[in-house]
Amino acid sequence: EGGALGEVVRPVKDEEVYISQLYRRAVLLNDEFQVRVRKAAERRFGRRVAVHPAPVKTKMRMREKLLCYATVNAAEGVEGVEGAQGEATEELPLAAYILDPIRATVVCDGPAEMLEVARWLVTDGESEGLPVVRVKNKFAVPDASEYDGYRDLMVCALYTGSHDLSIIGEIQIHDRRLHSLKLQMHKLYKCKRATKATMI
Repeated sequence: EGGALGEVVRPVKDEEVYISQLYRRAVLLNDEFQVRVRKAAERRFGRRVAVHPAPVKTKMRMREKLLCYATVNAAEGVEGVEGAQGEATEELPLAAYILDPIRATVVCDGPAEMLEVARWLVTDGESEGLPVVRVKNKFAVPDASEYDGYRDLMVCALYTGSHDLSIIGEIQIHDRRLHSLKLQMHKLYKCKRATKATMI
């Protein structure tokens, strides 16, 4: 996975080093994170919800996101940087804004159950070892075209695993019917975000 990220990112030192460190930490902690999310959800909801693991975000995809962060002012609401001030990225590596290097999905039956899961994570996440640091509600976005009509809840939690290593992981909360649609839409999403054919 080559790349000349340093040639296009605004002056943030050693960005490729941060990507490598984040990716390696994600690989080390992903299995533990998946087990933590699954067992916590099973304790609270039993078989009412389904928990699906996701693969670790690749270095290539991390680089793609950093290119976006580097070319759009952070204050304008770049994915993953909402609410941040533009000058903050002068002090932190852009990789610090990647909040989904590891991911899991909780699939629910309808919006009421989705809200129940979200409230549980926000209220009890810390006691489950998954303290919430950010919530993104795509249902609250007025322009349906922004996410191609798709809606879900995304909760970012701080997970601390083996050897006191910590990482922020994303727990996506999906409606069962929309989840099936998302699986079908993913290829279209990859085409939409691609800037060249090799990215599809």
